[in-house]
Amino acid sequence: MENENAQVSRAEYEALRAERDQLLALLRALPDISFVIDTDGLYVRVIGGANETMYIDGKTLEGHTLHEALPAEIADRCLNLVHEAIRTGDLQTVEYPLRVSEVALLPDASRKGSKGEVEQWFEGRVIPLSPFDHPKPVALWVAVNITPRKQLEQYWREAAHTDSLTGVANRLRLFDRAHREVERAHRHGRPFCVLMIDFDHFKRINDHYGHATGDDALRAVTRACGEMLRDNDFMGRTGGEEFAVILPETDLEGARHTANRLLETVRTIQLPNAAPDLHLTISIGCARLQAGEGLDRLMRRADEHLYAAKAAGRDRCCGDCN
Repeated sequence: MENENAQVSRAEYEALRAERDQLLALLRALPDISFVIDTDGLYVRVIGGANETMYIDGKTLEGHTLHEALPAEIADRCLNLVHEAIRTGDLQTVEYPLRVSEVALLPDASRKGSKGEVEQWFEGRVIPLSPFDHPKPVALWVAVNITPRKQLEQYWREAAHTDSLTGVANRLRLFDRAHREVERAHRHGRPFCVLMIDFDHFKRINDHYGHATGDDALRAVTRACGEMLRDNDFMGRTGGEEFAVILPETDLEGARHTANRLLETVRTIQLPNAAPDLHLTISIGCARLQAGEGLDRLMRRADEHLYAAKAAGRDRCCGDCN
């Protein structure tokens, strides 16, 4: 009976080995790269990665550990997943960004230069691999390059929050950012200002020069204004020919300075191909966040100041900063 059990166990073992060998043969033919990693984080074997446009040859990793190859935080996370897969016997998955330059054991020719600094995204699929000719338990880590998918997701996220005509933030994104900045300003007692902007005589531009020229004017103005704003300033289109600029960490003197620069910038814009004789101007309403004030009230006050600027003759700024 013992002999029969031993024979059954041996047969099962050989069947598992055959299954493993078939799996490894299949992995070698796949475009994605795979790693056999033991409980110490040792790269026992590197397999596949036939798609050279998506992967760098990782054979230099064999015989080294995760912590020798990767930044400590990433290595810790990977090793924890290997342990969890081996402990539970279940598939573990994770998405993670990685640059070639971050993998210390890859050849310098691959790590250096602009290509090495490009962030790529991978989906790691980790399963226990048994039996295997190694003294310690191992797991198979299949790294699927999902960079194109991530880039597409990023594109659609940006498209959902970007004004398609001008490329600046749309109303949804602008107000989301403004709400967060208002909360932060109140929490830390910091100054915060808003500029409401409206094109002067925009209907006249559309009627006289055509809507295509009107669109060109909107794009030219938002582009020029965006280039002169600070990195932490934020511009968005609120509708039609109206825009808003939020100015974190900005007092009234700073808001006045920004508004005047915007006015001057727009006055210099020309559309030589569409309307060489067209002179563009904008009107601006400025409001500073007051104690206990919410975003809605702040924007209403800025809008009221904008209409005051229109009534006073346009091409000017009115509001708290005057």
